[in-house]
Amino acid sequence: MDNILLEAQNRIKNKRMNLVGQKQKKEPNSKYISQLFTRTLLSVILVLLCAIFINSSDANLLLFKDHFFNETLAFTKINNLYAKYFGNIIPEKINNSIPVFENGNNYTNIEKEGNAFLVNLTSNTYHFLESGVVVFLGEKEGLGKTIIVQGIDGVDIWYSNISNCNVTMYDYVEKESIVGEFSDQKAVLTFMENGEFIGYENYIQ
Repeated sequence: MDNILLEAQNRIKNKRMNLVGQKQKKEPNSKYISQLFTRTLLSVILVLLCAIFINSSDANLLLFKDHFFNETLAFTKINNLYAKYFGNIIPEKINNSIPVFENGNNYTNIEKEGNAFLVNLTSNTYHFLESGVVVFLGEKEGLGKTIIVQGIDGVDIWYSNISNCNVTMYDYVEKESIVGEFSDQKAVLTFMENGEFIGYENYIQ
């Protein structure tokens, strides 16, 4: 009789421990689902607010077009604000297949050309000078094919005169990874901060 009672107690104890273990496993998933739902809900609210703003008047529509289509979005500021309340949307470490530049300074000289800088390279490749997000990929008048990366420090760096690259819009690129190939071993670089052109000294040694 005592053995039967002991076995029953053990079964009850094991079931209780299994239930506790399952509950502990579910809690992280529940937290993740809750955070995902909150982020999705906020995104929907933001889209609805934008739609209401655009449809309220023609002036608002023109303002929206000028700000979001003719100007570069401040991804760094948006990311910092988002990360403050919901966590970082840009990963700290990204595993990708983009090769890392290891040859140090591979240029012979730098010449100023208008608001840009012509960098004469010793090869046809060059590296990203700062980590950031690709916010433009296309042709720029007088500069050729151009990649604009908004750096994590808020500075937009234009990489122009590109003949071949393997990035796409809104890619996150790492500092020192290869931009691509430049025509005639000449990279044309432009640096902008808060809408003003700045020098290259903080990025190229």
